[in-house]
This record gives sequence, C-alpha cells and structure tokens, in this order.
Amino acid sequence: MLVWLNGRFQDARTARVAATDRGLLHGDGVYDTWRTYDGVPFAVPAHIRRLTAATRMLGLPAPGAAAVWEQRTRALVTRNHLTDATIRLTITRGDAGDALVPSRPAPPTILLTLRTLPPDLDALQARGIAAVLLPFGRDAAAPWAGFKTIGHPSAVVGRMLAARKGAGEGLYVNVAGEVTEATTANVFVVVGDTVWTPPARGDVLGGVTRDLVLRLARAAGLTVREAALPLARVRAARELFVTASTVEVLPVVRLDGRQVGDGRAGPVTIRLQEAYRAAVQRQMSRAASATRRRNR
Repeated sequence: MLVWLNGRFQDARTARVAATDRGLLHGDGVYDTWRTYDGVPFAVPAHIRRLTAATRMLGLPAPGAAAVWEQRTRALVTRNHLTDATIRLTITRGDAGDALVPSRPAPPTILLTLRTLPPDLDALQARGIAAVLLPFGRDAAAPWAGFKTIGHPSAVVGRMLAARKGAGEGLYVNVAGEVTEATTANVFVVVGDTVWTPPARGDVLGGVTRDLVLRLARAAGLTVREAALPLARVRAARELFVTASTVEVLPVVRLDGRQVGDGRAGPVTIRLQEAYRAAVQRQMSRAASATRRRNR
C-alpha cells in the first residue's frame, strides 16, 4: 500500500514521521475523509472546506485547493490499483517540539492515506447493521466538536465496545440522555412522517454526507427536523440509519439487541439510499464530462 507523505508517494510500511511529531505526542492535528467511486473523488470541495476551517481554528497551514487533492486522490488510488476506496487527509503541526507551546518553527506533516471499503458494504446497506447505545458521549465539545481532530478516544473505545457486543456501530449518549451521533457517522431516525437528526452544533460533529442527505430528503418532500434526539424517541423510531462518506446511508435494524421497526431497512431509508446513489451518479457523470472536455 502506498501513501502520499509530505510530497512523495511512499510505501506505507516504511513511511516515517518524526518521533516528536506533535500529531503523535499531542494529537495536534486534524483530518478529513472522503471516498472515491470508480477512481473519481466524491465531494472533495466540501471536505476541504471543513478541513480548512479546522486548520484555521488550530492555527495550522490550510490544505490548499480542493482540485489539488482531487488530483492526488486519483493518483493515490491508481498507484494502489484501486477504484473504490476511503481517503483520509491528515495535517499535523509537525516536528515543532514536544512542549505544549511549539518551541521551533517546523513544516507541517501532511499525509494522504487510503483504505479499502468493507467488502460486504452492498450487503450491509441492504440488510442493515446492529448498533448499541454507548454509556458516554463524544469526547469533544464546542468549539472543537465541529472538527475532526486526531485524538478521539471515545470513537476508538466506543467502536471496540460495539464490536465486543457484535454490533457495527456505537451511538453516543450525552449526559442529558440524548443520542448525538455514532462513532464515525451521523444518526437519523424516522418518527411518524418526520426524519429527525441532531443539529450540527454543540457536541455534534456535522458531516458532508449528513448535509447532502438532508438536502435530498427535503427535495423528496420529506419532513425534516434538526432537533435533539432523546433516548425514548430513538428507541421508539420505526427507522434508524446512519450516514457517512464511506457507508453512505446505512440502516440500523437492531439497537441494543432489540429490533428496530420490522428489522429491515425501512421505506424512507431505502428512498434516501436511492436518492444518494443518484446524486453520486450525477456528480460522476459531470466529472466524466469535464475530463472528456479537458482531453479534447
């Protein structure tokens, strides 16, 4: 597997950063993720905008133009002989000293990596996954909650806890007894004729996929409400699903061992899955047309 590290493609097994890199010592860095379809990056400008906002908050160098990262993404998947993959761009403050206050100027560490998609993703999207409620909330609050910072022990511990219980996701529950999000995704429920999701503020990390699904739901004539999700509302939901760039729209059919709805992906979830796939196809068609024009 090859990665792009500080301007060069390198073998992932031998690529190195300094032992005193601040991302390693202090979690002093940010990242964002997107995916590719048939080798074409999807929604990179939106991800780069969020990453740019995060670098501004931490005083890190901005990632630069989305077009540059689209080009590097294409090169990375091509060199790894992949077409569909998850891409992660990480930026740290680099080797600037191990004290909390950087002791010397240093170039940032910039790392572009990829991983393969779950081989059974199509099947998971069709049949759904199990999830569990976590006994804690996400370990970030405003103003940091809106950014993907490197350190996220709640996600690591939460996903391991879910795995031990045979589940594919864990849902954070805050001190107010509200479900806020999943370890790597945003959460939605369908109650009556309304699609609910927590507002992307406070201790909730918004998502590029979340925003697109909200637009698609409104365009489809569905009633959408961004409001807190008390545990009782989540447990009573007839449909529950999570959204993220990698998994798109993923149904949750069991929660804490109990069946959600009739134990299958619900009609609203399926409708949004279809709308999302259509949106992807439209962007891929536009990208293909742009490539043909450039190559004339």
